[in-house]
Amino acid sequence: MARILCIDDEPIIRMSTRDYLMDMGHEVFEAASGAEGIALFRRQRPDIVFSDLRMPGGDGFLVVAHMAEEAPETPVVIISGTGSLDEAVKTLRLGAWDYLTKPLHDMDLLGQTVQRMLTKASERRDANQYLLSLESRTYTLERELHDWINGHQDTVLRLEAALKTSISSLNLALREKDPYTAGHNERVASIAVDIGNAMGLGDKAQDTLMLAGRLHDIGKIGVPQNILNKRSFLNPDEIVQIRSHVTGGYRILGEIPFEGPVAEAVLQHHERYDGTGYPDGLAGESILLEARILAVADVYEALCSDRPYRAGLGQNDAADYIFKNAGKHFCPQCVDAFKLVISRSKA
Repeated sequence: MARILCIDDEPIIRMSTRDYLMDMGHEVFEAASGAEGIALFRRQRPDIVFSDLRMPGGDGFLVVAHMAEEAPETPVVIISGTGSLDEAVKTLRLGAWDYLTKPLHDMDLLGQTVQRMLTKASERRDANQYLLSLESRTYTLERELHDWINGHQDTVLRLEAALKTSISSLNLALREKDPYTAGHNERVASIAVDIGNAMGLGDKAQDTLMLAGRLHDIGKIGVPQNILNKRSFLNPDEIVQIRSHVTGGYRILGEIPFEGPVAEAVLQHHERYDGTGYPDGLAGESILLEARILAVADVYEALCSDRPYRAGLGQNDAADYIFKNAGKHFCPQCVDAFKLVISRSKA
């Protein structure tokens, strides 16, 4: 069973929580403040942390912030009877895994939360291990590529073919994990190249767009499958995890010696022209041109495609969305080129 840390300044609540969890067979540690709880965590390294929000000597915000930095793999659940909705959202953004309100009229909810957090932590560990394995494979391939280039110039073409095969394998792994991306990456790549061509970009830039388009969602390999295929709207914690796919993709691709900025385009393809995107809130021309092009192609193709939570739009409605958001979500020059691509396809 689990080792659980309960942090609450009210002894009666700690006692009732402790007794219930111990009756379930769990080992329970208690702390009366955030600071005491953090110190106890460092000594005992429990599997799950339950924390009150309002406490003297270090509140729940302190606990969540410290845990997110020190042990992000450990579930932290806030249980509060005084917090507002804004404060609940704040704790989730800081790194809390769940938020419960007290008093808990049904203590079974506590037991269900324990099981859910254990399952969720296991899924995250598996996803992280899978991502590390892919990063290791990518690093090995990179070293082999460097070694062969330095000693065997005549085999460069064979290594380039091996790299393309590895890229195809990565895409296949993602496709098996998230069937809704089947074909999406290829279509985004094709649209991005058409936009680049309409903007007069050369062959090397178009090659970068093709590779980045095929690989722009590769970081989703590190996102739990239940989030990728969820048929309803994502909660704040799940949004944070799905958004992590851009940095995950950059970690996978960043050490591969592409001729163009493939990894950087993957990292930035969810940045917005007005600066409201992620992961870094870049704006305007501080965003790579290849990433600005990918943003148009990705959103257009996604709007046209069926997803677990909605049906796809028609091509005209999807294109109108792109046109209306020029200068906000999308680079105006890229949208102008996209208009040319659309008009040519209708001709």
